[in-house]
Amino acid sequence: MIEGKILKYYREKQGYTQDQLSRGVCSVTHLSKIERGITEYSGEIITLLSKKLKINFQDEVRSFNRFKETLEEWKNAIVMLDTENMKVKKAELDANLLKDFPDFQVHYSLLLARHYLILYENEKCHKVMQKIKKLDISLSPYESNLYKHVQGICYFSIGNYKDSIEVLKKIDSSYSSEEYYYHLAISYHAVHDNTLAYYYAQKALRYFQETLNFTRILDTESLIILQLNAKSQFSLKETRSYYDKLIQSAKKIQSADRLTKLYFNLGQELFRRKHFREAKEYFDKGLTLLKEEDFLYLTMLDLYIDICYKGNLKSKEDLLSDAKKGLHLAQKRNDQSYLFFHLHVLLLNGEEDSYYDYVENKVLPYFIQSGNEDLIQHFEVKLFRYYIKSEQNEKAWALAKNKMLAEMSYYEMD
Repeated sequence: MIEGKILKYYREKQGYTQDQLSRGVCSVTHLSKIERGITEYSGEIITLLSKKLKINFQDEVRSFNRFKETLEEWKNAIVMLDTENMKVKKAELDANLLKDFPDFQVHYSLLLARHYLILYENEKCHKVMQKIKKLDISLSPYESNLYKHVQGICYFSIGNYKDSIEVLKKIDSSYSSEEYYYHLAISYHAVHDNTLAYYYAQKALRYFQETLNFTRILDTESLIILQLNAKSQFSLKETRSYYDKLIQSAKKIQSADRLTKLYFNLGQELFRRKHFREAKEYFDKGLTLLKEEDFLYLTMLDLYIDICYKGNLKSKEDLLSDAKKGLHLAQKRNDQSYLFFHLHVLLLNGEEDSYYDYVENKVLPYFIQSGNEDLIQHFEVKLFRYYIKSEQNEKAWALAKNKMLAEMSYYEMD
Protein backbone atom coordinates (compact mmCIF):
# COMPACT_ATOMS: atom_id res chain seq x y z
CA MET A 1 0.00 0.00 0.00
CA ILE A 2 1.18 3.53 -0.80
CA GLU A 3 0.47 4.79 2.74
CA GLY A 4 2.81 2.27 4.38
CA LYS A 5 5.60 3.03 1.89
CA ILE A 6 5.25 6.77 2.51
CA LEU A 7 5.37 6.30 6.30
CA LYS A 8 8.49 4.14 6.07
CA TYR A 9 10.20 6.57 3.69
CA TYR A 10 9.72 9.62 5.93
CA ARG A 11 10.42 7.63 9.12
CA GLU A 12 13.81 6.54 7.79
CA LYS A 13 14.49 9.95 6.23
CA GLN A 14 13.95 11.64 9.61
CA GLY A 15 15.91 9.02 11.55
CA TYR A 16 13.12 7.45 13.58
CA THR A 17 13.14 3.80 14.56
CA GLN A 18 9.82 1.93 14.39
CA ASP A 19 9.77 1.91 18.19
CA GLN A 20 10.24 5.68 18.41
CA LEU A 21 7.56 6.50 15.83
CA SER A 22 4.95 4.03 17.10
CA ARG A 23 5.34 4.98 20.77
CA GLY A 24 2.02 6.28 22.11
CA VAL A 25 0.22 5.52 18.82
CA CYS A 26 0.29 1.78 18.17
CA SER A 27 2.47 -1.28 18.65
CA VAL A 28 5.78 -1.69 16.83
CA THR A 29 4.38 -4.84 15.22
CA HIS A 30 1.33 -2.96 13.93
CA LEU A 31 3.51 -0.18 12.44
CA SER A 32 5.74 -2.79 10.82
CA LYS A 33 2.72 -4.42 9.20
CA ILE A 34 1.38 -1.03 8.01
CA GLU A 35 4.74 -0.25 6.38
CA ARG A 36 4.75 -3.65 4.67
CA GLY A 37 1.14 -3.23 3.52
CA ILE A 38 -0.11 -6.44 5.16
CA THR A 39 -2.69 -5.11 7.63
CA GLU A 40 -5.71 -2.83 7.89
CA TYR A 41 -5.40 0.36 9.93
CA SER A 42 -7.52 3.30 11.03
CA GLY A 43 -7.32 6.79 9.63
CA GLU A 44 -6.70 8.04 13.16
CA ILE A 45 -3.44 6.07 13.42
CA ILE A 46 -2.23 7.48 10.09
CA THR A 47 -3.10 10.99 11.27
CA LEU A 48 -1.17 10.58 14.53
CA LEU A 49 1.87 9.07 12.78
CA SER A 50 1.80 11.89 10.19
CA LYS A 51 1.79 14.53 12.93
CA LYS A 52 4.86 12.97 14.53
CA LEU A 53 6.58 13.02 11.12
CA LYS A 54 5.28 16.58 10.48
CA ILE A 55 3.87 15.71 7.06
CA ASN A 56 0.50 16.27 5.41
CA PHE A 57 -0.40 12.72 4.45
CA GLN A 58 -2.91 13.57 1.73
CA ASP A 59 -0.41 15.94 0.12
CA GLU A 60 2.21 13.17 0.19
CA VAL A 61 -0.15 10.67 -1.48
CA ARG A 62 -0.93 13.24 -4.19
CA SER A 63 2.79 13.95 -4.58
CA PHE A 64 3.48 10.20 -4.91
CA ASN A 65 0.87 9.78 -7.65
CA ARG A 66 2.03 12.94 -9.44
CA PHE A 67 5.63 11.69 -9.38
CA LYS A 68 4.54 8.43 -11.04
CA GLU A 69 2.69 10.37 -13.75
CA THR A 70 5.60 12.74 -14.36
CA LEU A 71 8.02 9.80 -14.54
CA GLU A 72 5.88 8.31 -17.32
CA GLU A 73 5.69 11.68 -19.09
CA TRP A 74 9.49 11.98 -18.86
CA LYS A 75 9.90 8.50 -20.36
CA ASN A 76 7.55 9.41 -23.24
CA ALA A 77 9.48 12.64 -23.90
CA ILE A 78 12.71 10.61 -24.00
CA VAL A 79 11.26 8.10 -26.49
CA MET A 80 9.95 10.99 -28.61
CA LEU A 81 13.41 12.66 -28.37
CA ASP A 82 11.60 15.84 -27.27
CA THR A 83 14.61 17.44 -25.58
CA GLU A 84 12.81 20.56 -24.36
CA ASN A 85 10.02 18.58 -22.70
CA MET A 86 12.62 16.16 -21.31
CA LYS A 87 14.34 19.03 -19.49
CA VAL A 88 11.03 20.38 -18.16
CA LYS A 89 9.98 16.98 -16.79
CA LYS A 90 13.39 16.32 -15.26
CA ALA A 91 13.28 19.68 -13.45
CA GLU A 92 9.80 18.85 -12.15
CA LEU A 93 10.95 15.47 -10.85
CA ASP A 94 14.12 16.88 -9.29
CA ALA A 95 12.04 19.39 -7.32
CA ASN A 96 10.03 16.50 -5.81
CA LEU A 97 11.52 15.00 -2.62
CA LEU A 98 10.22 11.58 -3.65
CA LYS A 99 12.86 11.10 -6.35
CA ASP A 100 14.86 9.07 -3.79
CA PHE A 101 11.80 7.02 -2.85
CA PRO A 102 12.74 3.29 -3.08
CA ASP A 103 9.91 2.57 -5.54
CA PHE A 104 11.25 5.21 -7.93
CA GLN A 105 15.01 5.14 -7.34
CA VAL A 106 16.04 2.67 -10.06
CA HIS A 107 13.42 3.76 -12.61
CA TYR A 108 14.35 7.44 -12.13
CA SER A 109 18.09 6.66 -12.36
CA LEU A 110 17.75 4.63 -15.57
CA LEU A 111 15.68 7.35 -17.24
CA LEU A 112 18.27 9.88 -16.05
CA ALA A 113 20.98 7.82 -17.77
CA ARG A 114 18.95 7.83 -20.99
CA HIS A 115 18.36 11.57 -20.62
CA TYR A 116 22.13 12.14 -20.46
CA LEU A 117 22.76 9.88 -23.47
CA ILE A 118 20.33 11.85 -25.63
CA LEU A 119 22.11 15.07 -24.63
CA TYR A 120 25.51 13.41 -25.41
CA GLU A 121 26.56 13.71 -21.75
CA ASN A 122 28.13 10.25 -21.72
CA GLU A 123 30.29 10.73 -18.63
CA LYS A 124 27.25 11.61 -16.53
CA CYS A 125 25.43 8.58 -17.93
CA HIS A 126 28.35 6.30 -17.01
CA LYS A 127 28.34 7.59 -13.41
CA VAL A 128 24.60 6.94 -13.07
CA MET A 129 24.97 3.38 -14.41
CA GLN A 130 27.86 2.71 -12.00
CA LYS A 131 25.70 3.97 -9.13
CA ILE A 132 22.84 1.63 -10.11
CA LYS A 133 25.25 -1.34 -10.16
CA LYS A 134 26.17 -0.62 -6.54
CA LEU A 135 22.56 -0.55 -5.31
CA ASP A 136 21.87 -3.54 -3.08
CA ILE A 137 18.33 -4.14 -4.36
CA SER A 138 16.71 -6.61 -6.72
CA LEU A 139 15.26 -5.17 -9.91
CA SER A 140 11.71 -5.76 -11.04
CA PRO A 141 11.29 -7.48 -14.45
CA TYR A 142 10.57 -4.08 -16.05
CA GLU A 143 13.59 -2.45 -14.39
CA SER A 144 15.80 -5.37 -15.41
CA ASN A 145 14.77 -4.98 -19.07
CA LEU A 146 15.08 -1.20 -18.91
CA TYR A 147 18.58 -1.61 -17.45
CA LYS A 148 19.56 -3.84 -20.39
CA HIS A 149 18.05 -1.32 -22.82
CA VAL A 150 20.03 1.59 -21.37
CA GLN A 151 23.19 -0.52 -21.12
CA GLY A 152 22.83 -1.46 -24.80
CA ILE A 153 22.56 2.21 -25.80
CA CYS A 154 25.61 2.98 -23.62
CA TYR A 155 27.66 0.32 -25.40
CA PHE A 156 26.55 1.70 -28.77
CA SER A 157 27.52 5.26 -27.77
CA ILE A 158 31.15 4.20 -27.20
CA GLY A 159 31.37 2.03 -30.32
CA ASN A 160 31.02 -1.39 -28.63
CA TYR A 161 28.42 -2.52 -31.15
CA LYS A 162 28.70 -6.27 -30.55
CA ASP A 163 28.23 -5.82 -26.79
CA SER A 164 25.27 -3.58 -27.55
CA ILE A 165 23.66 -6.32 -29.64
CA GLU A 166 24.33 -9.02 -27.04
CA VAL A 167 22.75 -7.12 -24.16
CA LEU A 168 19.77 -5.84 -26.18
CA LYS A 169 19.01 -9.39 -27.36
CA LYS A 170 18.58 -10.42 -23.70
CA ILE A 171 15.52 -8.18 -23.29
CA ASP A 172 12.48 -10.43 -22.91
CA SER A 173 8.95 -10.20 -24.25
CA SER A 174 7.55 -8.72 -21.02
CA TYR A 175 9.20 -5.39 -21.89
CA SER A 176 6.54 -3.11 -23.32
CA SER A 177 8.83 -0.48 -24.87
CA GLU A 178 9.54 -1.85 -28.34
CA GLU A 179 11.68 1.20 -29.01
CA TYR A 180 14.65 -1.06 -28.26
CA TYR A 181 14.16 -2.66 -31.70
CA TYR A 182 15.47 0.60 -33.16
CA HIS A 183 18.62 0.38 -31.04
CA LEU A 184 19.09 -3.23 -32.13
CA ALA A 185 18.70 -2.09 -35.75
CA ILE A 186 21.33 0.65 -35.52
CA SER A 187 23.71 -1.72 -33.73
CA TYR A 188 23.37 -4.31 -36.50
CA HIS A 189 23.80 -1.52 -39.05
CA ALA A 190 27.05 -0.53 -37.31
CA VAL A 191 28.46 -4.07 -37.73
CA HIS A 192 27.22 -4.20 -41.35
CA ASP A 193 24.62 -6.91 -40.76
CA ASN A 194 22.15 -5.26 -43.11
CA THR A 195 19.64 -8.11 -43.08
CA LEU A 196 19.07 -7.99 -39.32
CA ALA A 197 19.33 -4.19 -39.30
CA TYR A 198 16.51 -4.07 -41.85
CA TYR A 199 14.47 -6.68 -39.92
CA TYR A 200 14.62 -4.81 -36.60
CA ALA A 201 14.15 -1.43 -38.28
CA GLN A 202 10.86 -2.72 -39.72
CA LYS A 203 9.75 -3.88 -36.25
CA ALA A 204 10.71 -0.51 -34.78
CA LEU A 205 8.89 1.30 -37.57
CA ARG A 206 5.65 -0.55 -36.79
CA TYR A 207 5.97 0.40 -33.12
CA PHE A 208 6.61 4.08 -33.88
CA GLN A 209 3.71 4.15 -36.34
CA GLU A 210 1.36 2.61 -33.77
CA THR A 211 2.42 5.17 -31.15
CA LEU A 212 2.31 8.08 -33.66
CA ASN A 213 5.95 8.92 -32.92
CA PHE A 214 6.62 10.94 -36.08
CA THR A 215 10.20 11.95 -35.29
CA ARG A 216 11.21 8.34 -34.69
CA ILE A 217 9.33 7.19 -37.80
CA LEU A 218 11.58 9.56 -39.73
CA ASP A 219 14.70 8.20 -37.98
CA THR A 220 13.71 4.63 -38.79
CA GLU A 221 12.83 5.37 -42.41
CA SER A 222 16.28 6.98 -42.72
CA LEU A 223 17.84 3.80 -41.35
CA ILE A 224 15.83 1.62 -43.73
CA ILE A 225 17.05 3.45 -46.86
CA LEU A 226 20.63 2.90 -45.64
CA GLN A 227 19.98 -0.85 -45.46
CA LEU A 228 18.30 -0.95 -48.87
CA ASN A 229 21.28 0.75 -50.47
CA ALA A 230 23.69 -1.53 -48.65
CA LYS A 231 21.92 -4.78 -49.64
CA SER A 232 21.25 -4.01 -53.30
CA GLN A 233 22.08 -0.52 -54.42
CA PHE A 234 19.06 1.60 -55.34
CA SER A 235 19.35 3.63 -58.48
CA LEU A 236 20.49 7.17 -57.83
CA LYS A 237 17.08 8.40 -59.00
CA GLU A 238 15.24 6.20 -56.46
CA THR A 239 17.66 7.19 -53.70
CA ARG A 240 17.21 10.89 -54.35
CA SER A 241 13.41 10.47 -54.45
CA TYR A 242 13.35 8.53 -51.16
CA TYR A 243 15.54 11.09 -49.41
CA ASP A 244 13.57 14.00 -50.85
CA LYS A 245 10.40 12.67 -49.19
CA LEU A 246 12.19 12.28 -45.87
CA ILE A 247 13.71 15.76 -46.15
CA GLN A 248 10.28 17.28 -46.81
CA SER A 249 8.90 15.41 -43.79
CA ALA A 250 11.72 16.74 -41.59
CA LYS A 251 10.94 20.27 -42.75
CA LYS A 252 7.23 19.80 -42.02
CA ILE A 253 7.83 18.74 -38.44
CA GLN A 254 10.51 21.47 -38.16
CA SER A 255 13.20 19.09 -36.96
CA ALA A 256 16.58 20.64 -37.72
CA ASP A 257 18.35 17.64 -36.14
CA ARG A 258 16.70 15.17 -38.50
CA LEU A 259 17.15 17.45 -41.49
CA THR A 260 20.86 17.68 -40.73
CA LYS A 261 21.21 13.89 -40.40
CA LEU A 262 19.35 13.37 -43.68
CA TYR A 263 21.69 15.80 -45.45
CA PHE A 264 24.59 13.88 -43.88
CA ASN A 265 23.26 10.44 -44.92
CA LEU A 266 22.44 11.51 -48.48
CA GLY A 267 25.77 13.30 -48.82
CA GLN A 268 27.57 10.21 -47.55
CA GLU A 269 25.71 7.99 -50.04
CA LEU A 270 26.60 10.36 -52.91
CA PHE A 271 30.23 10.40 -51.72
CA ARG A 272 30.23 6.58 -51.71
CA ARG A 273 29.09 6.69 -55.35
CA LYS A 274 31.77 9.31 -56.13
CA HIS A 275 29.31 12.14 -56.81
CA PHE A 276 31.60 14.48 -54.93
CA ARG A 277 30.19 17.84 -55.96
CA GLU A 278 26.59 16.92 -55.11
CA ALA A 279 27.72 15.33 -51.84
CA LYS A 280 29.47 18.58 -50.91
CA GLU A 281 26.26 20.54 -51.57
CA TYR A 282 24.33 18.46 -49.02
CA PHE A 283 27.15 18.72 -46.50
CA ASP A 284 27.20 22.48 -46.98
CA LYS A 285 23.47 22.54 -46.17
CA GLY A 286 23.96 20.34 -43.11
CA LEU A 287 26.89 22.32 -41.73
CA THR A 288 24.94 25.59 -41.98
CA LEU A 289 22.33 24.07 -39.61
CA LEU A 290 24.93 23.12 -37.01
CA LYS A 291 26.76 25.02 -34.33
CA GLU A 292 30.37 24.15 -33.62
CA GLU A 293 29.41 22.72 -30.22
CA ASP A 294 26.81 20.34 -31.72
CA PHE A 295 27.64 16.63 -31.47
CA LEU A 296 27.37 15.96 -35.22
CA TYR A 297 29.50 18.96 -36.23
CA LEU A 298 32.90 17.23 -36.02
CA THR A 299 31.61 14.07 -37.75
CA MET A 300 30.29 16.15 -40.65
CA LEU A 301 33.40 18.30 -40.87
CA ASP A 302 35.63 15.20 -40.96
CA LEU A 303 33.76 13.65 -43.90
CA TYR A 304 33.36 17.06 -45.57
CA ILE A 305 37.16 17.35 -45.74
CA ASP A 306 37.35 13.86 -47.29
CA ILE A 307 34.72 14.75 -49.90
CA CYS A 308 36.38 18.01 -50.88
CA TYR A 309 39.87 16.48 -50.96
CA LYS A 310 38.93 13.47 -53.09
CA GLY A 311 36.70 15.56 -55.33
CA ASN A 312 39.28 18.36 -55.61
CA LEU A 313 36.55 20.85 -54.64
CA LYS A 314 38.53 23.16 -52.32
CA SER A 315 42.11 24.30 -52.20
CA LYS A 316 44.50 22.44 -49.91
CA GLU A 317 45.03 25.67 -47.98
CA ASP A 318 41.30 25.98 -47.22
CA LEU A 319 41.03 22.30 -46.32
CA LEU A 320 44.06 22.57 -44.07
CA SER A 321 42.35 25.46 -42.30
CA ASP A 322 39.21 23.28 -41.85
CA ALA A 323 41.32 20.39 -40.55
CA LYS A 324 43.15 22.56 -38.02
CA LYS A 325 39.84 23.98 -36.84
CA GLY A 326 38.43 20.46 -36.40
CA LEU A 327 41.59 19.33 -34.58
CA HIS A 328 41.37 22.26 -32.17
CA LEU A 329 37.66 21.63 -31.42
CA ALA A 330 38.16 17.87 -31.02
CA GLN A 331 41.08 18.30 -28.61
CA LYS A 332 39.11 20.88 -26.64
CA ARG A 333 36.23 18.41 -26.29
CA ASN A 334 38.52 15.39 -25.75
CA ASP A 335 36.71 13.81 -28.70
CA GLN A 336 38.26 10.80 -30.47
CA SER A 337 37.82 12.56 -33.83
CA TYR A 338 41.04 14.48 -33.07
CA LEU A 339 42.78 11.39 -34.51
CA PHE A 340 41.08 11.88 -37.89
CA PHE A 341 41.72 15.62 -38.00
CA HIS A 342 45.39 15.08 -37.13
CA LEU A 343 45.58 12.65 -40.06
CA HIS A 344 43.94 15.26 -42.33
CA VAL A 345 46.58 17.82 -41.31
CA LEU A 346 49.45 15.42 -42.06
CA LEU A 347 47.94 14.37 -45.40
CA LEU A 348 47.26 17.95 -46.52
CA ASN A 349 50.81 18.93 -45.57
CA GLY A 350 52.11 16.09 -47.75
CA GLU A 351 53.74 14.29 -44.80
CA GLU A 352 53.04 10.72 -45.93
CA ASP A 353 55.59 8.98 -43.71
CA SER A 354 54.42 10.92 -40.65
CA TYR A 355 50.83 10.09 -41.60
CA TYR A 356 51.44 6.33 -41.52
CA ASP A 357 53.66 6.57 -38.47
CA TYR A 358 50.72 8.22 -36.69
CA VAL A 359 48.37 5.47 -37.93
CA GLU A 360 50.77 2.78 -36.67
CA ASN A 361 51.59 4.25 -33.27
CA LYS A 362 48.50 6.26 -32.30
CA VAL A 363 45.40 5.57 -34.38
CA LEU A 364 45.47 1.79 -34.71
CA PRO A 365 46.39 1.15 -31.03
CA TYR A 366 43.56 3.47 -29.94
CA PHE A 367 40.92 1.56 -31.91
CA ILE A 368 42.35 -1.83 -30.93
CA GLN A 369 41.97 -0.80 -27.30
CA SER A 370 38.41 0.49 -27.82
CA GLY A 371 37.47 -2.62 -29.84
CA ASN A 372 36.15 -0.75 -32.91
CA GLU A 373 36.61 -3.57 -35.42
CA ASP A 374 35.50 -1.60 -38.49
CA LEU A 375 38.13 1.08 -37.96
CA ILE A 376 40.76 -1.50 -36.98
CA GLN A 377 40.22 -3.26 -40.33
CA HIS A 378 40.18 0.05 -42.24
CA PHE A 379 43.49 1.25 -40.83
CA GLU A 380 45.16 -2.16 -40.99
CA VAL A 381 44.41 -2.32 -44.73
CA LYS A 382 45.76 1.22 -45.24
CA LEU A 383 48.88 0.42 -43.25
CA PHE A 384 49.48 -2.90 -45.05
CA ARG A 385 49.28 -1.19 -48.46
CA TYR A 386 51.72 1.49 -47.30
CA TYR A 387 54.18 -1.13 -46.02
CA ILE A 388 54.08 -2.93 -49.40
CA LYS A 389 54.44 0.34 -51.33
CA SER A 390 57.38 1.50 -49.19
CA GLU A 391 58.98 -1.98 -49.27
CA GLN A 392 58.70 -2.48 -45.51
CA ASN A 393 58.10 -6.17 -46.13
CA GLU A 394 58.83 -7.39 -42.61
CA LYS A 395 56.21 -5.06 -41.16
CA ALA A 396 53.73 -6.04 -43.89
CA TRP A 397 54.34 -9.72 -43.14
CA ALA A 398 53.99 -9.20 -39.35
CA LEU A 399 50.68 -7.34 -39.82
CA ALA A 400 49.32 -9.99 -42.19
CA LYS A 401 50.54 -12.81 -39.94
CA ASN A 402 48.86 -11.39 -36.84
CA LYS A 403 45.65 -10.91 -38.80
CA MET A 404 45.65 -14.47 -40.13
CA LEU A 405 46.48 -15.98 -36.73
CA ALA A 406 43.49 -14.17 -35.25
CA GLU A 407 41.16 -15.67 -37.87
CA MET A 408 39.52 -19.07 -37.57
CA SER A 409 38.81 -21.34 -40.48
CA TYR A 410 35.20 -22.32 -41.13
CA TYR A 411 36.32 -25.98 -40.97
CA GLU A 412 38.05 -25.69 -37.58
CA MET A 413 36.14 -27.38 -34.76
CA ASP A 414 37.44 -25.19 -31.91
